[in-house]
Amino acid sequence: MLSTIANRQRKLVRTMILPLLILAIVVLMPVAPMVHAQTVVTTIPADFKPLGVGVNVLTNEIYVATTRNFEGNLDVINGTTNTITATISTGTGTSAFKVAVNPVTNRVYVTNSLGSTVQVIDGSSHTLSTSIPVCGSGSPNNVAVNWWTNTVYVGCSDPAALAVINGQTDTVTTTIPLSAYIGSARPVAVNIRTDRIYVGDGSGSNVVAVDGKSNTVIANIPVTGASYHLGIDVNPWTNMVYVSNGGSNSVSVIGGSSNTVIANIPVGPQPYGVGVDLRSNMVYVANSVGTSNSSSVSVIDGRTNTVTATIKAPAWAIDVGVNPRTELIYVAEYYICKSSSCANDLNQNSVLVISGASSNQPD
Repeated sequence: MLSTIANRQRKLVRTMILPLLILAIVVLMPVAPMVHAQTVVTTIPADFKPLGVGVNVLTNEIYVATTRNFEGNLDVINGTTNTITATISTGTGTSAFKVAVNPVTNRVYVTNSLGSTVQVIDGSSHTLSTSIPVCGSGSPNNVAVNWWTNTVYVGCSDPAALAVINGQTDTVTTTIPLSAYIGSARPVAVNIRTDRIYVGDGSGSNVVAVDGKSNTVIANIPVTGASYHLGIDVNPWTNMVYVSNGGSNSVSVIGGSSNTVIANIPVGPQPYGVGVDLRSNMVYVANSVGTSNSSSVSVIDGRTNTVTATIKAPAWAIDVGVNPRTELIYVAEYYICKSSSCANDLNQNSVLVISGASSNQPD
């Protein structure tokens, strides 16, 4: 009996506590200010129309959501070799939209906007584990994970709501109504240190703050000048929230303590996805509109709230994923050519890999 208990304790340390400690050290511990010089490392071809990116900081795998002919897929990228090592089907009749990863449990969550479900992928076997119905008759949008509490949050449209999933049981524990505050729950982000969830309005200007312990709305934050929000992310160390503002081509910085906007930063046209490098305190914004078939990525210094660089993207930049351990940034981009002469449109679907700070790369 004692040996059985000891074995279970060792297994718990190995499977849960140790990964949590590693994540806390790697992700949440800031580094000293450094000179950052962003450079493009490579461009990785992806399947048709990549819309979402998720990163597992422990396995160094990157997951890219794509959809072709009403079948969603996840391209799995090896972060060391920058090559696609697997393509996982999320099921026929699905549309893989946005991605979130729990690095502790090694599970990947993909929203299916066609079937009102969240598809759960086993990161070890690269197989579909289960499908969780969410949002009722509405549509799931973005997804975020609190890996400390093993809770998954899904933004819903029609009506606006936030679905809360228990990551252990794969069941929806509650759905928080948000239609009194916003028109469409689009981008979602979690601060794992404060256990607060932030939801941007996909059809209006407000951002809602939700307490993860009580599952209640604690603030409705107005963002002046924004017509809608498509991207949001949080730096849990500085307790700052970054939300992209459609219509004003800017990123608003929200103080997590005051729940007020403390800065508005001009970026490129039609800002979409937002990703924060937690170690360097740099923020990356995908600007989805540019000239012809190109766009850009704005780089914001979180210390000064200023744009320090603008990186050209060869296609329309849509979403951003960051691995703070390797300081590599992954930008999902695509370009749909409507001309009959475009037979090679597959080449316009890719993931742009950017190095955030080479001096911070691990050995």
